[in-house]
Amino acid sequence: MLLAAPRSRAAALATLGHVSRKKPLTERGVKRMTERERAAGLDPDDPAAKWLAENDERPAPPPPKSASKSKALHRWRNSRP
Repeated sequence: MLLAAPRSRAAALATLGHVSRKKPLTERGVKRMTERERAAGLDPDDPAAKWLAENDERPAPPPPKSASKSKALHRWRNSRP
């Protein structure tokens, strides 16, 4: 068996070319990822699924933006030409 001679880090990086890094996760990306993980379909009899059901509460949905706007504001905007 023939082993290759160890190369320096600079030589190894030079042969790879430009390697792009992953973008950092955003808050929205983390939320989507956790929802995908929740929906992965754990077996309900699995001890981990039971623990998650007891200890990991689902986050409350954010209040709708329309709840903070008055109907008068919408009527005023719609009445303008």
